[in-house]
Formats: sequence, structure tokens, C-alpha cells
Amino acid sequence: MLKIRIGWIIHAMKYELKIRAGDMPAKDLYQMSPSEVKQLLLDILQPQQQGRGWLNRRQIDGSLNRTPAGFYDRVWQILERTPNGLIVAGKFLPQQPTLSDMTMYEMNFSLLVEDMLQNIDQPEYRQIIVELLMVISVILERNPELEFQDKVDLDKVVQEAFQDFKKDNSHPKGAEKQDDMTAFYNTHPLGKKGTCSYLSKAVITLLLEGEMKPSNDDPCTVS
Repeated sequence: MLKIRIGWIIHAMKYELKIRAGDMPAKDLYQMSPSEVKQLLLDILQPQQQGRGWLNRRQIDGSLNRTPAGFYDRVWQILERTPNGLIVAGKFLPQQPTLSDMTMYEMNFSLLVEDMLQNIDQPEYRQIIVELLMVISVILERNPELEFQDKVDLDKVVQEAFQDFKKDNSHPKGAEKQDDMTAFYNTHPLGKKGTCSYLSKAVITLLLEGEMKPSNDDPCTVS
């Protein structure tokens, strides 16, 4: 957690109360005693318990702005291979002058990434974007000959992944509307039908539409 945002911590506490209530009405946070509020806060700051749905995990983690270890360094590495920058929820992160004005490890860069993510309203969607950035980083790391040709719209990449998900789940449980992403948010990230597999496919499709940088050890080159 790079920043502590009180409003979003309160959101996380309310999500936790709803999860605990199940089908019953959730307790009112503002009617709880100080000791109960303190314990609830301590509970949500702990690692998530086993057996909890992925939608709930993403709601809590997204509200608390949790990110994986090395996340901001990986976004820097993505920018190095994205000449026209990244955009999400209308917030643009340009490659330049970002890379020339900052270093990978300085706090100002991490805060700039946080500022980009702060524009996202839904905590579960924010967490999907974090997962997407990690997926992009891994793919670029394993394929040094590839880079993005155009500006990368993260929202569009997620939508491509979601459309593919819907094809494999023609009637996803809990999806009342065509654009209801609840089932996607509640899907495990790993595995053949995990969210990361759909995100990876969308990223690779986008990358293959871009240009390939020549490499001395390019296996396609005939010497």
C-alpha cells in the first residue's frame, strides 16, 4: 500500500461487513463500537482468508490499493517498451518525459502510477488492471523482440479479455446484463480459464499487431 486513503479504507470495511453478513443485512459501520471498528480494521489489513471468493478479494485489495511486490518497477519496464504510453479510465501516462525526468525506483514515479490508477471507480476493476499490468510485464520480459506500436488503452484490453471470457461462458453465473463483469471479477486469476489467461491472450493479440524489434539472436533470421 503506497498511499493510505481513509475513504477507500472505509469502503473496504463496508465490503467486509457485507461479506460477513451473507444474505442478511450488513451491520452499519457507523453504529459499531470503537473497539469493533478497530478489530474490523485490523482484520481487513491482514492477508485475505482462504475460502473467500475472488470478487470479494479484489474488492478488498482494490479498496486498499494493494499491489504485488515490484509492481511499480514493472510498470516502468512496460513504459520502456510502450513509446506512446498507457491510458486507463481517461488518465494518460506518457513514456516521455516520464522516463527521462524520473528513475525507476523513485517515489515520484510510483505516485504517478498511483495517480493513474486513482481514476478507477470500482476497486475490483482496479485490481484487474493491476493484474493486467503484471501480465503485460511478464509477456514483455519473455519476448524482448516485441513492443507496443500504439498507445495502450488498458480498458480496451480488459474488454477484449472479457468478450473472450463471455464466449467461453455463454451464460456466466450472476451476469444479468451483457456488460456485467461480476463473473469475470469472481474468477480465479490462474489456470486455463483464469482471468490471466484471457488477459494474456488479449495482450498478445495487441502486441502482434505492433512492430517487432530486430534482434541479433532472432531465430527467424537466416545468416
